[in-house]
Amino acid sequence: MTHRLVSRLLTLLAVCSLAACHGGGKSVVPKPSATPTLAPGCKVLTPQSGGSTYTLTSNPSGLTVQRQDASSTNCVYFTGTTQTSDTPQTAPHQWQYVFTPSVASPYTVPVAQTLNGNHTIFYNQTGDSTGAINTSSLQSVARSSSAALRRGAETMRGIQRFAGAGVVADQVLVRYRSAGTTAQTRARASQIELAEGATAGAEITTVSGDYERFVRVPSGTDATAFAATLRSQRDVAGVYPVHKRFALSRPPMTVSDPHANNVDQWYLFADGFPNAWSYTHGTGIKIAIIDTGVDLHNTDLNNGSNLVFQTGYESANHDAQDTNGHGTNVAGIAAAITNNGLGFASGGYGVQLLAYNVFPDATTTSHNQNATVADEVAAVNSAVSKGVDVINLSLGAAEDFGSNNGFDQGEHDAIEAAITAGVTVVAAAGNDADGGESGTPHTVLDYPAAYDGVISVGASALRDNNSGTFAGSTEYVASYSQYGPGLAIVAPGGDPSGSDTSPLHWIWNYSTSTATYPPDQCTYGHGTLPVTPTNCSAFFAGTSQATPQVSAAAALLLAAAGGHHTLTPAKVLQILEDTADNINDAHQGHGRLNIYKAVAAVTGDTGATYSGPSVQKTSPTQVVAFAYDNSGATIPHILDVNYPAGVPVDSSGNFRLGDVPSTATVYHVGVWYDANGDGIVDTGDQFGNAASTCSAAQKCTIGTITMHAVTAGFVLP
Repeated sequence: MTHRLVSRLLTLLAVCSLAACHGGGKSVVPKPSATPTLAPGCKVLTPQSGGSTYTLTSNPSGLTVQRQDASSTNCVYFTGTTQTSDTPQTAPHQWQYVFTPSVASPYTVPVAQTLNGNHTIFYNQTGDSTGAINTSSLQSVARSSSAALRRGAETMRGIQRFAGAGVVADQVLVRYRSAGTTAQTRARASQIELAEGATAGAEITTVSGDYERFVRVPSGTDATAFAATLRSQRDVAGVYPVHKRFALSRPPMTVSDPHANNVDQWYLFADGFPNAWSYTHGTGIKIAIIDTGVDLHNTDLNNGSNLVFQTGYESANHDAQDTNGHGTNVAGIAAAITNNGLGFASGGYGVQLLAYNVFPDATTTSHNQNATVADEVAAVNSAVSKGVDVINLSLGAAEDFGSNNGFDQGEHDAIEAAITAGVTVVAAAGNDADGGESGTPHTVLDYPAAYDGVISVGASALRDNNSGTFAGSTEYVASYSQYGPGLAIVAPGGDPSGSDTSPLHWIWNYSTSTATYPPDQCTYGHGTLPVTPTNCSAFFAGTSQATPQVSAAAALLLAAAGGHHTLTPAKVLQILEDTADNINDAHQGHGRLNIYKAVAAVTGDTGATYSGPSVQKTSPTQVVAFAYDNSGATIPHILDVNYPAGVPVDSSGNFRLGDVPSTATVYHVGVWYDANGDGIVDTGDQFGNAASTCSAAQKCTIGTITMHAVTAGFVLP
């Protein structure tokens, strides 16, 4: 537990090297060598005592395979062809298995350790086949990050419709093919429009250089028919509907807390909490903060109504009074009483707080005391027994965890039981992606955030160019914030530098008025005014501070949906991911928390669901390729061993099927964009298939596949 503190159990990554894929044969599992010679900076990791075992097989058997560090092909943990099983090091850690065929290029299967059972990794050299998709056949989509979407795909905007409540009926957007200079293209466009009795409107300057302009639909003409007529013209590249935009359906709610503004508490505004409060205050929902306790003297946190339970850790005889400040800060962000004229507002507004102190008291020489998982588990179990809805864990494994890496069986089992009981668990991803805390960067998610079902939270920060103003600023993922395949979303965590004192670079909220460690003790008014619990505050930064914002968001979602247990933890996760904002950072998970859109989605308010970036082209990486053998169905029976949800397609549209089992004497090749993530090839999806059937006993000529929009009545060819 630190100020820059610490996501879900990592799974076998559905990411295939674009070189070749095929499968079948005997078990060919390399045996770890005794002490391999490694490049500088590489090390042999200690095998875990139990957990997942990876059985490596190939067709033909006996192919050389290596386990390598995912970040460097020089970090080889073993090489060989001995038939045995591979039990890798403790999670979370990413690596890759590399098969070296006698023909073709190496076949690589990336893996992230999961401790969730045994797995088979398979390579079929005999049937290793490659193919591609015609990328120009992909349609356009609007971004929607997705927990529910099985392959992280974006939500399809669908077949272009020129009628409906959200579409302008008398106008379309036309993209014209170049006829030479812009003036020549414009003249040709005018000829086409004149011939159809239409008039032109505003032009758009596009990044690609395409010429586009809005065109008025002739009076008495149906927009759909008019669009079809224009599309038949040789010089028209595309016709698109013009959508309406509405004022947001719920205005932000103004509260009386002095610091509740877009500078002091910029993070609430970035997340959309003021707008979300206009739907719900989270009343009746319970959040448990398992941390260093809470300042029981702070009436914004303990006024007799919102703090419903507090206790010290089980191995010591004391109450939940915070002597550190971290727990009070986290509790203030999530659950301080809001709109009462005191200090800070909280995302949770009207939630009830259960505060647990699982850390020993800070001392006069240090505030960094270590909790034990035994005390954490006792607090988790207690919170579940008291009917809590959300558990916040702004804590994690020690940064210098070496080969142990923080997985704890008891912690895992307690959290799994809590989630099964319907409790949403939110945890911090970790603060050591840049190596600033341990000296060695740890980019994968920390525990307990790395367990399955936990909502893992990274930290974003504000780039204001030292302007001191929120307006016009942009967000990015803080360099310290750990990330990886299991990261759910990010929320503001701050990213200060040096002697930085701008609230826009920190998360500012309460601290404890009883801090033991002198540097943590509050001063107010530079010593000229008395210290009171509601003016005792501090700057913090880290994923610890991002996490309670997401916990508060989960509470508002539950309240908006009807209260206790109205949404499962998986559904809460799905909604938060689906409605997150894209801040265009590769380490953002599904995006930055937007509780306004999330609550609007739960309440069915479609007027507030879109506030993200503009429409973009579907990326080939949102498409999967796979072998299947059930023609006539709508749910494909995917044969691929390593990628049961389909082999990812690279950004150029290429794919490689190297894991089709040898028993597949006849199979078909499909490429699929599952727009709604329901696992069914249905209306709104995009699908394509190879013309010929294949056999895993030999290489298949797949060729380039064109994708088409799926319409009603579709079955797998």
